[in-house]
Amino acid sequence: MFRLLALAALGACVLPLPRLHAQVVATAPETEAPQYAQRWDFYGGAQYSHFNPSEGRGVRAINLLGWNGSATAWFHTLWGIEGTARGLNGTLIIPPNTEGIPSTTPMSEHLFLFGPNFRIIRARNYTVGMHGLFGGAYGVFDSGFPAGTMPEDVGIYNTKLAFGMGIGPWADYNVTSHLSVRVISDWQPTHYGFTWQNEFAGSAGIVYKFGALHTK
Repeated sequence: MFRLLALAALGACVLPLPRLHAQVVATAPETEAPQYAQRWDFYGGAQYSHFNPSEGRGVRAINLLGWNGSATAWFHTLWGIEGTARGLNGTLIIPPNTEGIPSTTPMSEHLFLFGPNFRIIRARNYTVGMHGLFGGAYGVFDSGFPAGTMPEDVGIYNTKLAFGMGIGPWADYNVTSHLSVRVISDWQPTHYGFTWQNEFAGSAGIVYKFGALHTK
């Protein structure tokens, strides 16, 4: 009788083990979405900025339109180095003057900026990031000025190479693993005429991704 009771107790302990084991379900480790397995991003799009060509109140701020081209080399799914070139054009509103300068003249601005780029949110269908870019801005303000006159004669910055930046967020909508639609919103300050210009800049365009990113 004692042996029968011992065998019954042992069976009660052993029999539930297979049932318990069956409840453990193996799960595959999460992998990075293929949208973030690329080494290079190439971006091209339309560019806008709101620019004040003078530190005086007598000259109106204007809107500039143009293009934006950039490339980012990703060294990790979270961060990379970006280089960008931006070209903008607009029309200066010239205050009344006695210099023979017309009331409207064309102007242009080109920026060449470099710096870190970060992916903050990496979802399968969208990405949100931020970059901090630094470099030079070349503003041409005297294209339509008569010979012998200068922009400073009417309170506008003279043509020069100045310091420039582009700091702000961007967002991608991932169409495929290689193609995304991007929007950018930047604070784009420049330093013409020994003063800071607080430009707002925005861009929208297409990103193409390629190359293999190898991280450990």
